Amino acid sequence: MTVVESLAFVRDFEAIAGDLLDEVDVVICPPFTALWPVAQALRGTRIQLGGQNIAPTADPARTGGISAALLADVGCRWVMLGHWEVRRHQGDDDAVVNRKVHLALDAGLTPILLIGEALHDRSPLADALERQLGRVLAGCQAGQVETMAFVYEPEGAIGVAAPASPEHVATGCGFIRGWLRERWGDAVAESVRIIYGGSVAPEYAADLLACPDVDGLGATRRGRNAATFAEIVRLIARMRTP
Repeated sequence: MTVVESLAFVRDFEAIAGDLLDEVDVVICPPFTALWPVAQALRGTRIQLGGQNIAPTADPARTGGISAALLADVGCRWVMLGHWEVRRHQGDDDAVVNRKVHLALDAGLTPILLIGEALHDRSPLADALERQLGRVLAGCQAGQVETMAFVYEPEGAIGVAAPASPEHVATGCGFIRGWLRERWGDAVAESVRIIYGGSVAPEYAADLLACPDVDGLGATRRGRNAATFAEIVRLIARMRTP
């Protein structure tokens, strides 16, 4: 979105969502060009700000790159890392994502870590996710991991008509939580947010949220409509709050 579109989205979404914002944590990740004005628009609201990516270095002299420190300076609390589009277009592999995880943590940002099997990966799902989790979380401590959000997003679920099936989503999210439990214990596994992303729309939200290890949803293309996004938040509030 442009700056004007981003500000209009924030205004319209906040008006529609109303009291839902007291029940659900909402993070929006605008383009870099809109981060500062959106940060000002979010002051006094419960909506949290995140960036879409960071440069793989702390060096500020990185032409064309946005460091973790710059995102923190503009008001971000979160940053998305490991998105498939960044992997495709910028060549990030798991080692680069791991480097970004540590840079984000060092700058005081909380990673929104995207995990999922590649489109053409024919290995068993558990093997694909185990390899990826082990690499992107290398060197992380329990206290760091328990603050993170994990987005299960298979590459094949991006930009298509419907999300992955609830059965597939349940398997993927369940594996992520189980893997975290094996390595860092129950407290960490239950503290993290595990979210499903990939062609999310309101008509699919209830079935996805019925999966026991899905704590929330991530919406991109269809989330750019304020009313649609508010409806997704409403469904999360209805199914995920006591």
